Amino acid sequence: MKILLTLVCLLAAGLNPAAAQTSGAIGAGVVVGNPTGLTAKFWLSEGHALDLGLGFSEHVSIYGDYLWHSWSALPQPAEGRLPGYLGLGVQIGDSSRHDSGLGLRAVAGLAYWLPRNPVEIFLEAVPVLELSDDTGLHLSAALGVRYYFK
Repeated sequence: MKILLTLVCLLAAGLNPAAAQTSGAIGAGVVVGNPTGLTAKFWLSEGHALDLGLGFSEHVSIYGDYLWHSWSALPQPAEGRLPGYLGLGVQIGDSSRHDSGLGLRAVAGLAYWLPRNPVEIFLEAVPVLELSDDTGLHLSAALGVRYYFK
């Protein structure tokens, strides 16, 4: 099912090329890792975005992050764009030890924007500080794809 959703996003990418990193652009897609599920991103400006997710790993989880992107920190490929990004956020549920834990997230990632297509492929590492009776730190990682709508 995850592969099918990824393929649908990639095939749909050729239908509507757009400048996806502009203010107001909205992307939706799938993410595989911890948590595995659905992801959405709303661009506030070229360098700032909100990332939301709904995960279905061991338990249901919801997360939200504020992301800062750098378009010039990394060498750029001949085609497409390669930004790095950092972010802060919160997560409810899908704790490694609890099914309703609250956690603070720190996000570090790389994204690749396909040339001439509104598709973002991303890889991120996310340390989560769980705030509960059994406070602890665990590392999550994810690989995902988002398609951007006009």
